[in-house]
Amino acid sequence: MKATIRSSLFLAISLLAIGAQAQQAKQYSVSDFFKNSDFAALRLSPNGEWMAAIGPYDGRRNLFTMRLSDRKAARLTSLTSKGREQDNRDIAFFFWANNERLIFGLDADGNESFSLYAVNRDGTEQRELFRGNRGIVLFPTYTRLLDRLRDDPDHILVTNNERMKFYPDVYRLNIHNARMTRVETNPGHILGWMTDWDGNVRFAVGHPDGRGRALEDGELLRQLSYYRPAPDAEWQEAYATHEFDGPVFRPVAFAADNKSIYVATNEGRDTTALYTFDPESGQLGELIVADDRADIGAGLAISRKDRRPLWVSWQYELPEKVMLDEEFAALQATIDGAFPDHVNQIASMSEDEGRMLIYSGNDRDPGTYYLYDKAAGTIEYFAEPRSWIDPQDMSAMTPIRYEARDGEKIHGYLTVPAGSDGENLPLIINPHGGPYGVRDRWGYNTETQFLANRGYAVMQINYRGSGGYGQRFLDIAWQKWGLEMQDDITDGVLWAIEQGIADPDRICIYGASYGGYATMAGITKTPDLYRCAVNYVGVVDILALLDYHHDFRELDYLQAWGKRAIGDRRADRERLLATSPINHLDKVKVPLYVIHGKRDPRVPHDTQYIPLIRKLRGTEIDYKTMVKNREGHGFQKEGNRVGLYSELEQFFAEHIGGRTSSLASAGAR
Repeated sequence: MKATIRSSLFLAISLLAIGAQAQQAKQYSVSDFFKNSDFAALRLSPNGEWMAAIGPYDGRRNLFTMRLSDRKAARLTSLTSKGREQDNRDIAFFFWANNERLIFGLDADGNESFSLYAVNRDGTEQRELFRGNRGIVLFPTYTRLLDRLRDDPDHILVTNNERMKFYPDVYRLNIHNARMTRVETNPGHILGWMTDWDGNVRFAVGHPDGRGRALEDGELLRQLSYYRPAPDAEWQEAYATHEFDGPVFRPVAFAADNKSIYVATNEGRDTTALYTFDPESGQLGELIVADDRADIGAGLAISRKDRRPLWVSWQYELPEKVMLDEEFAALQATIDGAFPDHVNQIASMSEDEGRMLIYSGNDRDPGTYYLYDKAAGTIEYFAEPRSWIDPQDMSAMTPIRYEARDGEKIHGYLTVPAGSDGENLPLIINPHGGPYGVRDRWGYNTETQFLANRGYAVMQINYRGSGGYGQRFLDIAWQKWGLEMQDDITDGVLWAIEQGIADPDRICIYGASYGGYATMAGITKTPDLYRCAVNYVGVVDILALLDYHHDFRELDYLQAWGKRAIGDRRADRERLLATSPINHLDKVKVPLYVIHGKRDPRVPHDTQYIPLIRKLRGTEIDYKTMVKNREGHGFQKEGNRVGLYSELEQFFAEHIGGRTSSLASAGAR
């Protein structure tokens, strides 16, 4: 069955954009945008009788439950911004292990090494299951959920990398006493495991070229998928390709027969599509959904009740969905009819599908949750996580397209301040991180709405290498850091000027991670284009980044990725020096704000931030810095977020003339 592709929200976007120009929007405080939501990550218990969510308490994100029969809520954790160091953290994620017990993860102040805890739904019997690293780490140690084991209420299956950093083993973890029993020992080249519907580990993906063996020049890194027909059978090869240079092959889930597998692959085509796959024969089966414009696969929803596929969702320019089940197609049509001009998604459901939590939002609306009760035939309001935000005050996000200098079609999004005429505006270019396989998406974006609320147009560019647009669009970006990838961003700025959207004398660039690299490349390669810049946890020295990868001698994959994506440390040294912004600070003409977390495990503080600041000290560049000792690759703590954007509000206003708010800290928790 090949899907019919539609983009029905284009009309809705146009109408919203027109309506947004009617009057000047209300100005919100910085805290209104960046304080913690009243509720986040809402999830129904397997039996549908309870709801769990992350919510704020004393400046930290804590875990709450609610019994749906009487709407009585309880706080399960007591994390606080004023308590001991071990309590001065936020809950990063949680899931229901069964109807009585939940598992949650605590961050370690930004180093991404999460500790795992279990607690009963009434807050009793809290127990640490796994302790992550504390402090600054090169590579986080983790324990991650693999399977909830629905027929075993006392255990879950997890992957753990304590024995080998990059090649996790599989363990059965007792959620009451924290006892871990290894059930799959990694042979030294498996990166990921997959279970069947009975909780048996029967599929794996890895790189068999050998742990610790350096690849020869020109040698391609192989990717192999392995399968076994029964839990006690021998592993056999199921599919072979080359990482980066062969067809994409990503297992998604076992099908209902527990034999065939749903996979996302672009074998024989450019964009990934969803197929069935026979691991015994190694052959693709039925094409389920395809879109010649966009990659598909990860958004497959499957019924836990009888294993039937329900829908597939993805995004080209706007969110799109194909329903694969008649019952759910009818339900989706009812929901869409009740909440028009919104993207309506089933966020959680009970295992019998009798109760469902529906999320409804769009580019201007941070969203509302509704509870659907199948037996009662009702859809009722449940929660509005950011009720203080009025969508009418927010700004429309509109898909854009333009041609780069070499004729390549580039996609992105433009957000124009509500109440403006959309012309001659101060513009902030906000390139995304990644860079490969990551992309900006249409929908409510807190940071974008904050900047638009301050009077700036915001442009988010999916430059070549961004995910979702097929293999060719990715391939043309290999080893193009600071070159064509940067030209795509520059050409987007020039397009905005030509269209009359941007005032050429009031343009700033601001990005995080690779977006921080693009920021620094922008003000060194095209120094006259911008009036200010913000580098947030960004790369400035490419050779130092590759050296960082090279230190992980245990993993061919990371080194091979660096060589394929960025370049060879020796053979490409001249190009890498030429495209590392740290070597061209003499070209910087504009004020620069540099922001970093000291525990960043991705863009290390010691090898990227510190060398940059040392070099800046010897120049006449007008620069500011912000470093947080207990943050990592982006600020997570509420107070730090509010403080950061209060500073950025002043920085942008000073240099390109947006609005500031006297309410910067009003309402902060």
